[in-house]
Amino acid sequence: MNIRKVLDVARWEFVEKAKTKAYIISLVLTPAIMVLFGVLPSILATKADTETKQFLLYDATESLAAPLQKALTEQYKLPDGRPNYALVPIDTRAMTLEQAAKHYKPRLLNEEFTGMVIIPGDVLTSRQLEYRGTNVGNEIEVRKIGNEVEKLVVERSLAAHGINPQTYADASRELSLTTLKISKGDEDTKSGFVEVFIAAYGSSIILFMLIMVTGQLLVRSLFEEKNNRIIEILLSSCSPIELMIGKLVGLSGLGVLQATVWLSIGIGLGTQFGTLPDVFSLLPFLLLYMLLGYLFYAAILIGLGSLSTTEQEAQQITGYMAILIMLPVGMIMPLMQNPTSGLVKTLTYIPFLTPTIMAMRIAVLRPEWWEILASVVVMVISIVLVMFLSSKIFRVAILSYGKRPTLPEIIGFLREK
Repeated sequence: MNIRKVLDVARWEFVEKAKTKAYIISLVLTPAIMVLFGVLPSILATKADTETKQFLLYDATESLAAPLQKALTEQYKLPDGRPNYALVPIDTRAMTLEQAAKHYKPRLLNEEFTGMVIIPGDVLTSRQLEYRGTNVGNEIEVRKIGNEVEKLVVERSLAAHGINPQTYADASRELSLTTLKISKGDEDTKSGFVEVFIAAYGSSIILFMLIMVTGQLLVRSLFEEKNNRIIEILLSSCSPIELMIGKLVGLSGLGVLQATVWLSIGIGLGTQFGTLPDVFSLLPFLLLYMLLGYLFYAAILIGLGSLSTTEQEAQQITGYMAILIMLPVGMIMPLMQNPTSGLVKTLTYIPFLTPTIMAMRIAVLRPEWWEILASVVVMVISIVLVMFLSSKIFRVAILSYGKRPTLPEIIGFLREK
């Protein structure tokens, strides 16, 4: 095998694919979309109101309307100082609940009022509250009003039993829990569920996106070169194995570039918003397993991609690989709760799962050094084996046109010397 030819193919593959619009767009647009969909909902949810929202209040107790309005006014205000919520009491002596609901329904439908809050007369014992409105999905506002009613109900219940509400409030105040992740070093780091989840989940998502983007480029380029007979020109200058390894190295370079850009954006945003976990100590391991995982799956894709005869088949192959990558993500919660279980350790050494499972384990609870070394050895051996098998398929299938090889024929490719 001529290393120079391999590097020439790798350089050509890297430069040509890096110049494509699809790759450039995915390099920037993919993280932009993820940030947009991650940040935009929070912005919309926390966007301050500009006008006071009016709610009808049917207070069957005839004693909670005034203190409830006072509590809402003190607790929630518009930027200009006006109350965020205004209650419009319904005269419970003049009409029953059914009459009030029928009378005010047209005005609720015309959005003259945001909604209607109903406090039953036995609220102290039933602990039931009712809300009616055209939009019952606005849980934040409904919960705000409900919380204030609950506070008043609790105060009335405590007073009825002769208990000082302030004493109860002091006694029932929630504890503040701080979690520290201990390590073999001198300093323990402050960490929690969110930080660990981000580190464990993020590595799997990046590997998934790499396979979806660059893996699809690899399979699609094989299909196009095979269909346009460009592959025959390429094979006139190098051997099939040199072409395959060159493509693999070139596409791996694209994957590393893409992962670096995405990680840089993620670290920058995490630093800006203060949600960055202890990623710098994990970064070498995450990059290592992302690279090993990418090489493993790319080697499979290049072998299976050479078998595809239609664009639909090429897309299906990439989709199946993406499903395999995302399988461990469904185990993230059990893994975070018990990262040293026998099942988790066993799954660590299954090559299809090793990159994501091991990255998660390191983020949650770093395994012993020999486990990390053993997983790396498993991945290296698996990559070499898959590349060997893919090369036997690639050298024959890449020049097969019209009909996709059958399973017996593929087995025949693998058995040939």
